[in-house]
Amino acid sequence: MKIYLARHGQSRWQVERDDNDWNSPLTDLGQRQAQLLANWLSTPAKLDNETRVEIGCVRVSPLKRAQETAVPITTALNCPSHTDAYLREADFYVSEHLPAAASPYQAMPTYKPSFRYAVFKQQAQAALYALVADAETCGQPVLGVAHGGLISTMLRLATGSDTVSFWLYNTSLSALEWKRGRWHLIHLNLWDHLPPAWRTF
Repeated sequence: MKIYLARHGQSRWQVERDDNDWNSPLTDLGQRQAQLLANWLSTPAKLDNETRVEIGCVRVSPLKRAQETAVPITTALNCPSHTDAYLREADFYVSEHLPAAASPYQAMPTYKPSFRYAVFKQQAQAALYALVADAETCGQPVLGVAHGGLISTMLRLATGSDTVSFWLYNTSLSALEWKRGRWHLIHLNLWDHLPPAWRTF
C-alpha cells in the first residue's frame, strides 16, 4: 500500500507573510508549479527502473492553496477527488511545539506535547487513516494534497517520533509504503517536475 503526499504550490501567504490570512490562494508561480506536478504525474512519472507513480484517487485539504493545487492534478489524471477537513493545515506554527535539544550531542529532553499539538496529531492520524481506507477501497496508491505542517506531522506519526522535522518544498512529493508490518518512507521531497528556479519552500 502506497500513500503519496504532495504539498501545495507556493501560496500568497508565503510571499507576503500575512498572519491574518491562513487561507490564501496560490501565487502565479504556485499555479505553474501545480501544473508541472500534474503534467509529471500524468506521464506517468517514473521513480526508478521499475516504479511509476500510479494514483487511484486524490484526497485534498479544504484550504484554497491545496484545492487550487489539486485541480490540474485531478484533471490530468482523470481520477476522483475528495475534500477532507482532516488534511487542513494547523492554525499555528507546528515547529514551535516540537522538542529541541541544545546540541546534537545531547539527547532530546523529556517531552510532553502541548494540547494544541496533541490535537493536531490526532487530526493528522485521522487524515492518514482516511488515505489508508481509500487505498484499500480502490486497490491503488492514493494521493493526499495538503500542507507542510500536516504532512510533516503525518511523517512523524509514521516514524514514531516527534524529534525530527521535515523541510518540504512546494509541490514536492513524498511517499509512505506499508509493508512487512510497518511504514517505510520511500520518497521525500521529490521535485523532478520543477526547474531549479521554481523550487520554493
